[in-house]
Amino acid sequence: MRVAIVTHSSTFESRAEAVARFFEDRGDTVTRIFSDFDHHAKATVSRSLPDHVFLHLRPFRRNLSVRRMTSIRRFAKDAGAWIDARMRGSEPFDLLWFLLPANSFAPVADDLHRRYDVPVVFDIIDLWPESLPVRGLSWTPPVRMWRSLRDRHLGCACQIFTECDRYREVLDLPEDRTTTLYWYKSTDGIDPQPVPAIDLGSAGPDANEPGDVASDVAPPTGLRADAAWRDMSDGTPLRIAYLGAVNNIIDIPLIADLLGAMARRHPLELHVIGAGEHLDDFVAAVRSHSVPVVSHGAIYDERTKNAILGDCAYGINIMKPTVTVGLSMKSIDYLYCGLPLLNTIGGDTWNLVESQGIGVNVDRDDVPDAADFAIAEALNPVSAPSMHESAYACYRELFTQERFRAVLADAMERHIGIPARAQA
Repeated sequence: MRVAIVTHSSTFESRAEAVARFFEDRGDTVTRIFSDFDHHAKATVSRSLPDHVFLHLRPFRRNLSVRRMTSIRRFAKDAGAWIDARMRGSEPFDLLWFLLPANSFAPVADDLHRRYDVPVVFDIIDLWPESLPVRGLSWTPPVRMWRSLRDRHLGCACQIFTECDRYREVLDLPEDRTTTLYWYKSTDGIDPQPVPAIDLGSAGPDANEPGDVASDVAPPTGLRADAAWRDMSDGTPLRIAYLGAVNNIIDIPLIADLLGAMARRHPLELHVIGAGEHLDDFVAAVRSHSVPVVSHGAIYDERTKNAILGDCAYGINIMKPTVTVGLSMKSIDYLYCGLPLLNTIGGDTWNLVESQGIGVNVDRDDVPDAADFAIAEALNPVSAPSMHESAYACYRELFTQERFRAVLADAMERHIGIPARAQA
């Protein structure tokens, strides 16, 4: 079987690679159709890899801009034209897999499906425009048109995968051909990525060099998840982690207020792994509540990153309420390290925190109560180890490569009629 997997975004390539390797391990032939644009560095990059096609995407600087929209729409048309030429050749594709967004891929896929009767899979791993962190835009004509690019063409897919259950609910997707396919973190900490590697929590390899943001305390040494509780009755600070891009979708005021309320009950240190355009604002807001901050910058080495996370009591998983998401990549990193969550994300993550005891759900209307509970749990010699153990158990149950492949294989057999084969 010949499979084409299409994404415009370097951020999404790790998931595309994981799907590609699933098919390749079955003995299928896979062509990845990627762009030549690094979405973090905002620059064109030159790459050449076997079984990869890198089409040009016109560079843009601002994520919310007309130039970005037109660039991605042009890329979708170019990808469709490239596939169309292949479909008219001697070795047409037997399956087309499109990662959404870009929403512009949906009409392109629909057209190819109608002309060649080729099966189409949509893999919805983000919701735009629903995830825009700006109120009042959702029903303006441009945003409605943006949404309709995706929604009017979902019916062409024989199978729809979603990154979380919440996306299925928001889009009201048909149960009989929709499957939640949670992303994973491999057990060796090395996930599939093409060269150059893209770090999901950074703004580039030179972001936040030492000296950009001063550290208030010494870096941690790292602890095992099963030893994550220590007697801190002497006032030893609890370490809290923030992992990922410091951008306009995280709720900086709420995070700062929560940490300030927690610090009034027990000393804290915030450890930030990542970079972004709002890093300085984030650090300043937290420090305004007398909470020391260590900014580690962008860390690419998994062992170094995991050592820092493993020495913390909680990982911050807090976004603005306008953002429509059910599961964040950072939460999987936290759970992989056995790190409980301080969470506001609804849907999947909120339900997992409640049902599996993997952290604390923060009520925006009662931050002091959430702070009291979070400190009490972290200092409790029974509750704290239990949260850490439950966090890692949740990762093992839902977010491993083995689980990803098992769900994928089952859905492909049931909904597309592709029989399962032995996986390497």
